[in-house]
Amino acid sequence: MPSSPRKRALLLFCHGSPDPEWARPFVTLQDRVAEKAPEMAIALAYLAPAQPDFDAVVAQLAQAGVTEVVVAPIFFARGSHVKKDLPQLVAAASSCHDMTFQVLPTIGEVDFLLEAIAGWVVQSGQRAE
Repeated sequence: MPSSPRKRALLLFCHGSPDPEWARPFVTLQDRVAEKAPEMAIALAYLAPAQPDFDAVVAQLAQAGVTEVVVAPIFFARGSHVKKDLPQLVAAASSCHDMTFQVLPTIGEVDFLLEAIAGWVVQSGQRAE
C-alpha cells in the first residue's frame, strides 16, 4: 500500500508583544508568503504574550494533517529565543505530534537578505542628504 504524501507547512516564528499594532508587519509577511506559496499552509506563531503561540499553531497544523513543518525564525540574530526557546519548543512539539521540523536560519544569517537591507539603508541614506 503506498504511503500518503507528506503535507508541509511553513511556520513563521516571531517574538511577541501585547500591542496589536506590533504584529501588523508579521501578518503582512504571512500574507505575502501565502501568495507566493499557495500550495502550502502558512502559519504565524509568537512567543508570549502574543497569540497564537507556537504550541497552539503546531496543534492546529497537526490536526490539519501536516507532517512536515519548516520553521522560519523571523528574528534578525540568533539570540536566546532562537538558541534556547525555539529548540525547546520544537523538541516538545516533536514528542507530542507525528511531525518533522526543519528550522531555517535567522534573517541576519541570510546573505541576500543582508544585501537587500544594506542596499535599502544606503539608498535611503543617500536620498536623505
